[in-house]
Amino acid sequence: MIGRKVLDKYEVVRLIGHGGMGSVYEAIDLPTSHHVALKWLHAQTFAEDDPGLLRFTQEARIAGKLDSPNVVTVYELARDPETDVPFHVMELLEGESLSATISRLGAIAPDATVRIAAQACAGLAAAHAAGIVHRDIKPDNLFLARVDDEIIVKVLDFGIAKIRENANGSLTVPAAPMTKTGQVIGTPLFMAPEQIKGAKHVDARCDVYAMGVTLFAMLAGSPPHTNIKSIAQILYTLSNAPTVPLRQTAPWVPEDLAAIVDKARSKEIDDRYADAAALLAALETLLPHGSSLRDDMLVSVPSEHRNIVPIDAHTDVNAKTTVQGLGAQETLAPTLVAAPAKDAAPQSMQAKWVLVGVAAAIVVMIIIAIVAMR
Repeated sequence: MIGRKVLDKYEVVRLIGHGGMGSVYEAIDLPTSHHVALKWLHAQTFAEDDPGLLRFTQEARIAGKLDSPNVVTVYELARDPETDVPFHVMELLEGESLSATISRLGAIAPDATVRIAAQACAGLAAAHAAGIVHRDIKPDNLFLARVDDEIIVKVLDFGIAKIRENANGSLTVPAAPMTKTGQVIGTPLFMAPEQIKGAKHVDARCDVYAMGVTLFAMLAGSPPHTNIKSIAQILYTLSNAPTVPLRQTAPWVPEDLAAIVDKARSKEIDDRYADAAALLAALETLLPHGSSLRDDMLVSVPSEHRNIVPIDAHTDVNAKTTVQGLGAQETLAPTLVAAPAKDAAPQSMQAKWVLVGVAAAIVVMIIIAIVAMR
């Protein structure tokens, strides 16, 4: 690919990265001399209703229509005439993903965290206003782009977004469905409980939940439940376990900010903010001078603020939540062990765990089916 001229106007100069679906290249737009990114699907034959192709096409359609500085810009969707491979022409971003920032810094200072989240919510609010639910908000899909002396947060990857039937503007619901009834779509640690029950029946509040978990990850150094390794157990915990308050894990977070994060992460959908605009309005109360962000603001929580979290009176005595160094290789996740009630009969406990095991097996079968379809 390096050195190729695509459509006689884009000269490929280097590989930026690659993944399961394709690769991203830097290219020069020859008529303007601007540097752009080409997001290129792997060469293969696609049926017109192939979900992977539909998602790739939808990503370009949505990002190309949303007029927000906090959404990555897509200039063109085309096919390579030589290979018939679809590709996007996008703005070239210099910087790093939010997930890379968290890995590098650990827990991010609250002021910088609020600025990042506010900018991400501004981009997400533009999507919600257009009738689009992202469905996969997470640190991997938020990019901290360095533009001159500022950091601009960009929302990426609308490939599994849901376009509502009453969407505004020229966006229309895809002719062929990209999900099936009961299919689970999203990233487990960031999925709202209602999203686990099915991909179709979600609204903007599932994105609010995911932004709440992303805020938690920035402030604590990792999202909740990272100690759980089984996807089935994660999904069961997200659906059934009580929400862990942010300050139980990260006591240095100011109470007003923690209250916003915990409201966004509420398991009850009606208790959350209605959409990204409402969450943004709440965050802006903490930003009297705006959400602009510079490199010098992007710092970790000082080590002297990281303490042992006291066991709360309402927390099980077996629960341990220890806050330590939060370096790049460390994670911060509470381990909550539910103690059986003293008067519970052994038979009832056995029956309970049998039901849990059955539920977990069903979830695993759903996930295997999803992977097989991709």
